[in-house]
Amino acid sequence: MKFLINSKIGMNKGVKRVWLEGVRLAKAGFKVGDSISVKSESDKVVVKRDDAANKIVSKRKKGDSYLPIIEITGSKLDGFNEGESIRVMISPKGIIITKGKLETTHNKMLDRLFDKIKHNKPLKTLSVFHGGGVLDRAIHTGLDSVGVKSKVAVAVELEAKYIESSISNNSMLFDDDSVIIESPVELLNLGCDDQFDVTIMGIPCTGASIAGRTKNKLANAESHDTAGSLFHYALMAAVKSPIVIIENVVPYMNTVSYSVIESVLKAQGYSIQTTVLNGNDFGAIENRDRMCAIAVLNEIADKFDVSKIISNQEPPMIAEILEDVPEDSKRWKTFQYLIDKEIRDKEAGKGFARNLVDGTERKCGTIGRLYHKCRSTETYVKATFDDVKTRLFTPIEHARVKTIPEDLVAGQCDTTAHEILGQSVIFNCFKKVGEVVGQFLMSCCEPQLI
Repeated sequence: MKFLINSKIGMNKGVKRVWLEGVRLAKAGFKVGDSISVKSESDKVVVKRDDAANKIVSKRKKGDSYLPIIEITGSKLDGFNEGESIRVMISPKGIIITKGKLETTHNKMLDRLFDKIKHNKPLKTLSVFHGGGVLDRAIHTGLDSVGVKSKVAVAVELEAKYIESSISNNSMLFDDDSVIIESPVELLNLGCDDQFDVTIMGIPCTGASIAGRTKNKLANAESHDTAGSLFHYALMAAVKSPIVIIENVVPYMNTVSYSVIESVLKAQGYSIQTTVLNGNDFGAIENRDRMCAIAVLNEIADKFDVSKIISNQEPPMIAEILEDVPEDSKRWKTFQYLIDKEIRDKEAGKGFARNLVDGTERKCGTIGRLYHKCRSTETYVKATFDDVKTRLFTPIEHARVKTIPEDLVAGQCDTTAHEILGQSVIFNCFKKVGEVVGQFLMSCCEPQLI
């Protein structure tokens, strides 16, 4: 009879210990009083019956019988760490103790990661919910600023027009080996051997944002018919990297989804740190808060500090980022239906008012994916030549409001450009994330780089 036990290296009075006992030993032929040898290697311990050995199988009384016990301690476990997962195979041929699957996988991940940093090779990133590539470009730029190269190994995106825009405008992210997957994430099927260095994912926030929950009349984020379960599928891909970067709206931190994400990542050997990044703090006009969670393998997590992702950069005035839009441009409109709605809302005591800016402001509200629909709550620029006419930000202005490089939406119509930008991040925030992660990786590799 054979037995497989997934366990951990324990401690007893400050000494590492593996404790095995019970019927499983007897069924595999290890009986009380048998002589056994214990031989250790760097990552393995082997126990066999050996009449010439001086160690014996101990016993513990239970009821009217005795259970066999094998205790392994001290130097025999030098190749293992306290609390480390182990795999114990018990069979009539002997007992073999090896590192658990997680530890073995983690060691391979880290060896590969450190080798790339040491030899200045590009890190392989996995981009889930890639969109137009704004988040990935920001992380890539931040990493590059501290000397860490990166390339998107696999990008997953449902909307063809978004991924095509990224391919056209983000040439620095891709190489000939990059794989683009146009697919719902729930159909993603990465191979068992697919491994990455960094996973980047901005999980769709439709069900978690206040506006999304109100519009769709949701009791919770998980109730959303398309976005509610996406985190589950994304997690299956995320654990293929030693570093996982997740962004979302701030309310996402209070969802069941995020609780599950934290629980699964911790069970898989990650340490998670979370922060909230504000656009104004990073020199963006858009006053948007965004959650950023960074999960790092426990083996190196003690060197990472999310509090280093900070900035104190004053945004410019809106007038400084405006394009010269001629007075006769079709962009200038009276939007009479919005004027009428504002009057009705005020009369009804709803307190809604249009959000109009004259250019002297240094902040504006969040500009979302459907900005092009000209809704009453959107930010509009007031004309200097007319008391009534206003307009939306142009796509270039929208990019500047979020500190996003303008070339990221080059060649796109207004609708697609606003969609890409509206569901993206404040570029400067996540450029800093990339910078801090890059510095962290360099510090982890300092012994290897000397």
